[in-house]
Amino acid sequence: MYRKYALITGFSVGVGLAGSAFADDLAESVRAIPGSVEDVRVSGTWEDADRNGVYRVVIARTGLEPVTARLFVQWVAYEADGSAVIDQSVEITELADLGLDVVDYETESDADGLSVFLQTVDPSDGFDETFELHMFSPTEYIFGPATN
Repeated sequence: MYRKYALITGFSVGVGLAGSAFADDLAESVRAIPGSVEDVRVSGTWEDADRNGVYRVVIARTGLEPVTARLFVQWVAYEADGSAVIDQSVEITELADLGLDVVDYETESDADGLSVFLQTVDPSDGFDETFELHMFSPTEYIFGPATN
């Protein structure tokens, strides 16, 4: 009788261990996202001669006091099998250089690229300011104070 329960318990533990040995790659990738990444949004579509996909905007925050934001724009491409891969990833270093935090943002995309409108706050004095980013390609963009 005890042998029967030992066999069942051994089988159950073996199945559980085998399941964890073949971990889900996507779940592991999501688990590996750094804690500093606090906002990820899909923000419109892009297309070139060979590929198409979506823009992904990533906001990461670093530091203790003051907390400052870093901004990344990614081109996520769709493969023939339906999978998605990062085609390009660009950090907008001009924002990081300002030492500001992003309070909120909105995006728009069209045939020319992606526009991101950022509401920021200066953690040192609480002063808020808006900026705009216009991405035309991974190597060509304009970043500066909002003009509206």
